[in-house]
Amino acid sequence: MYYRRFGLLVTILLVSLYCKSEISIQNDTTKTDGDFYLYPTPSEIFEVIDVGKVSFNKDLLNPIDNEQKYILSKDKYLNIGIYMADLTYCTFFSKKAKSKLYYEAISNMCGCLLISSNLKGCLSKEIAENAEDIDSVFKTVNTYYYDIMTELDENKSNNVIYTITTGAYVESFYIMLNLVNVFDEENVLLQKIAEEKYALHNLHKFSKRYESDSNLTDIIRYQEEILKIFDLFLVSKGTKRSFTIADDGKIKFTGGSKITMNKEQFEDLKVTVENIRNEIIN
Repeated sequence: MYYRRFGLLVTILLVSLYCKSEISIQNDTTKTDGDFYLYPTPSEIFEVIDVGKVSFNKDLLNPIDNEQKYILSKDKYLNIGIYMADLTYCTFFSKKAKSKLYYEAISNMCGCLLISSNLKGCLSKEIAENAEDIDSVFKTVNTYYYDIMTELDENKSNNVIYTITTGAYVESFYIMLNLVNVFDEENVLLQKIAEEKYALHNLHKFSKRYESDSNLTDIIRYQEEILKIFDLFLVSKGTKRSFTIADDGKIKFTGGSKITMNKEQFEDLKVTVENIRNEIIN
């Protein structure tokens, strides 16, 4: 069961309890077969970007024209995740025209999903009507994403959820890694990626439950190729993990281990993610 939270946008990306970011239990928690796990989103990964120091790069996006190439369901699911991350990236930098195009592409591709007809239609009208209010557009996209994932969960389409999530993860990592021009262990973008180590392991764990589904064969392989590098990251013993719950239900975690990558791991991860991403979009 999914729970709403503001900022819930595109990607169903799994987040670990070790992450130092602020999350909301009742808003993005899923219960599957008795297990609980949390999903961050591309918006939460991208939120560490300093727009004053990082420029928008349209060349990092999967071209809209590629939408017509995706015929097999697996390819559609993966690239819905890819486009979700692209949409987040465009919205984050207030690229209204591009946001509308990616929103439309996602809506068009949703015909293959087991969701209600009203969600399968394109909701670009709402974006057009609020084009000058980027916060409204952001909220509209968040709601649209949330509703899609809620219905998939209610319809027990877990294999689809994990496939879309993997696509969103790959694209988010691809964009973030390519925004880093010079390696620096303390770079907040790289730290944010490294923090997803445990979340990615959770995604792999749940995906393996459906490994008999041939559509998940490549998805699990993608996860494992990335995890091979993540498992090499340095985990420094930190302070005791603790959390507080605010009146609005938000849980703020403090302490815990620090996860970092070195230059060689950064370069290996960048190449691996790019290769996987190119295989998915092409």
